[in-house]
Amino acid sequence: MDSIWSATLASFRDRMATVEPAPAGVSAAAVSATFGLGLLIKVLQIASKRKDFAGERDLVRTLLNDARGLSEALSRLADEDVAAFHEYLDCLRRKVPTDAALRQTIDVPLKVARAAASGLDLCAKATGLVHAFVASDLGAASTLLAAAVSAALLSVNFNAQQLPEDDPYRNEVTAEMLRLASKSERRSPADVADERL
Repeated sequence: MDSIWSATLASFRDRMATVEPAPAGVSAAAVSATFGLGLLIKVLQIASKRKDFAGERDLVRTLLNDARGLSEALSRLADEDVAAFHEYLDCLRRKVPTDAALRQTIDVPLKVARAAASGLDLCAKATGLVHAFVASDLGAASTLLAAAVSAALLSVNFNAQQLPEDDPYRNEVTAEMLRLASKSERRSPADVADERL
């Protein structure tokens, strides 16, 4: 299966608008989160190159490395989600057990939500370092990451409902979903920009 990253942005958008089952919401969330992290990387680089930068350069380097690592992970997860969903559909078509494939359709979007939530943490740590000139971009980064968490959790929730009610994994997933959802809603993404204006 071809990587979604080998296509143009326009062809990815057009592929999303077809009846093809995947890529869909989780891949869109992962891609959006990489855009949010790209904006975070941009504002950190701009801020640290300013002559009047008074922040900790070591912290900026750490945040940049972490953001790049998360972006790479989310890029892989966008492709993994497509593969996981196709595997699940294949199991249904062949009428073979779907347990492992169903778990993958839960695990991958959960990883997307975790990574996007970690990106939100990086945005929060960057707030005091970013100049007001690029604060709106930091707010946009935070908004995209928060939306990616919410979008990925929609898929996690739907797929987890396919598990038996007494499955301990379903309870673990539900608890983590609640934690991640509250993390993404804890503070309005617009607040990130407002604090710097």
